[in-house]
Amino acid sequence: MKRPWSIALRLAVWLSLGTGLFWVGAAAISSVVLQHELQEAFDDTLSQSAYRLLPLALHDLREPGERRGPVPGIDDPGDAAFTYFVHDSTGTVILRAEDAPEDITSVPTAEGFLELDGRRAYAITDPRSGLGIVVLEMSNHRGKALTDAVSTLFWPLAALLPLIAGGIWLAVGLAMRPLRRFARDVALRDETNLTPLDAEGQPAELAPIAVEVAGLLDRLKAAMEAERSFAANSAHELRTPVAGALAQTQRLALELGDHPAKGRVQDVERSLRHLSQLSEKLLQLARLEAGFARSAELVDLRPIIELVVRDFENVHSSAGRVSLMLAPNLDLHARINPDAFAIALRNLIQNGLIHGEDDGQVLVSATPGPVISVSNDGGVVPSEILAQLGTRFARGNTNASGTGLGLAIVNAIMRQAGGNLTLSSPRSDASDGFSGALDFKHHN
Repeated sequence: MKRPWSIALRLAVWLSLGTGLFWVGAAAISSVVLQHELQEAFDDTLSQSAYRLLPLALHDLREPGERRGPVPGIDDPGDAAFTYFVHDSTGTVILRAEDAPEDITSVPTAEGFLELDGRRAYAITDPRSGLGIVVLEMSNHRGKALTDAVSTLFWPLAALLPLIAGGIWLAVGLAMRPLRRFARDVALRDETNLTPLDAEGQPAELAPIAVEVAGLLDRLKAAMEAERSFAANSAHELRTPVAGALAQTQRLALELGDHPAKGRVQDVERSLRHLSQLSEKLLQLARLEAGFARSAELVDLRPIIELVVRDFENVHSSAGRVSLMLAPNLDLHARINPDAFAIALRNLIQNGLIHGEDDGQVLVSATPGPVISVSNDGGVVPSEILAQLGTRFARGNTNASGTGLGLAIVNAIMRQAGGNLTLSSPRSDASDGFSGALDFKHHN
């Protein structure tokens, strides 16, 4: 998917383009004004030259033996800005400058500015003698001056536009800092962190958004707390009557002896056990949603692991089935609540006991990281089912009893503690089986 443009980039691009367009427009207007002013200046020089040269030319015609001094801009061969023609009343050229074009033998008798041989010219006539002079512009000083002036307006834009764009980008970046801080604050909120946002000190544009988001978080927090409270209270209230009903059912089963109804009583007992397990898992989830798995301090996991494994060894149904393998000097410290870690490890072991082979072994081991693994024997779990495990009420193809919440609870605990739950099947050291790993590698 194409990445959308950020607001900062859009502002920088559009402001830079706008600045460039305004500069070009101002330079274009200035160019028109400059052209007009330069035309007036060169025309004024052309007319002044004509008024200056006419008396000199008439003097040359009356006194052909006398030589006048060179006329700057006309008689300098290396820098001939103008040339001239002297004509009679019919327009016939009777005197020309040394550099004047030879192919022009007659000129217009009209006075004022005119075009001659594609060049700008100015003509005046002596009223007494009837002789006139046409001063013709020879150089391209007029166009060159205009080009130089216009380029002086436009060329700096090429150098300054990147600087302007960089300055705008920097300014926009500084102005967008409150928005980035606000985005980071919102990103930190999740189901375990719904603390109010600080709307104070926000820019005027962000303040209404901050207030509305804060209100939304408050409403969401109230709804989630009501849901958690309902789940926790329901599970808690169920524990006592379910435990009582289970005890009465077990007693009834003993009293029935070999009665045919004993099988149905045992079915009721299994259902009540499942309900008891479900209420216990719901209580664990309610605690998790309050965010209790996080810990600011490093916790030594070794005694917790040993205690949990020992608890399973003391239960008749799992005695001899859970083994522990820990290296003596392995660092087993992580930032996780001890109770939360015990719940996660206990759920992984229970998962291995319930869904592994009947009377199969469950191995608890640890590797540097630390990574605590719980593996069991059994068939290979298909990859599409393995990808779903760890979500609530997701179960594999098994007839074993279970709530579908054990791995979901482990996954939630690890996410809160900053670790990962990694599920794999088959195990890394075998061609079958199942393994769940509590990975704290990137946690400390």
